[in-house]
Amino acid sequence: MQASNLPTRILIVEDDEDDFLIIEACIKDIPEKAFRIDWCYDYNEALQRIGQGRYDLYFVDYLLGAKTGLELLKEAIAMGCEEPLVLLTGIGNRDLDVQAMNFGAVDYLVKSEINTEKLERCIRYALERSAYIKALRVNERKFRNIFERSKDAVFLTSDDLVFRDVNAATSELFKYGKEELMRMSLYDLFARKEAADQLRDRLSQTGEVEDLEVELLTRNRERRNCILSISWEVY
Repeated sequence: MQASNLPTRILIVEDDEDDFLIIEACIKDIPEKAFRIDWCYDYNEALQRIGQGRYDLYFVDYLLGAKTGLELLKEAIAMGCEEPLVLLTGIGNRDLDVQAMNFGAVDYLVKSEINTEKLERCIRYALERSAYIKALRVNERKFRNIFERSKDAVFLTSDDLVFRDVNAATSELFKYGKEELMRMSLYDLFARKEAADQLRDRLSQTGEVEDLEVELLTRNRERRNCILSISWEVY
């Protein structure tokens, strides 16, 4: 994450120097903020700079010679760019706005409508959103590490307990490969149908179970006495 006492590093990818100077001046007029602003007018050079990860934010013009800013957005995201990209265009176009967001842009600005206030708001929103997403990714990596390394069988399922993800301990316990389990439901592993029906009824009433003793079957039909806990996460 960028240190608060460092200037925000911005790359403006724009093939018109006059437009670059206007945008640069508006950014520099933002009060109480420090910026380091660089200019790039070549598509391939811009892609190379993005790949180096030296900037906190990118403004990308839609028209870049033979190629477009949308193509640059798509390539930048594909090669792992995590910093926010903002698309600039000469005229407002809702379809272009939607495409830009679908390709990974955090915002879309019409150059004729740009002023210091709009740029300040855009930059603040883009950097806040970027910091939030990066924090989420860190937490996801932590969760994945705990999930994979757990000695207990841990798994994610759909509402009807069809497996959506399982850790290595789950595969080891039931002697099924991960891909095989992803085509099965937890109910398929119950040794007794009545117990599976009871679990289904209980989940429909309470939405969770904790430390429930159940008897489950492995691929070889061996019985395993397990302690089962299930809770729902709402998204």
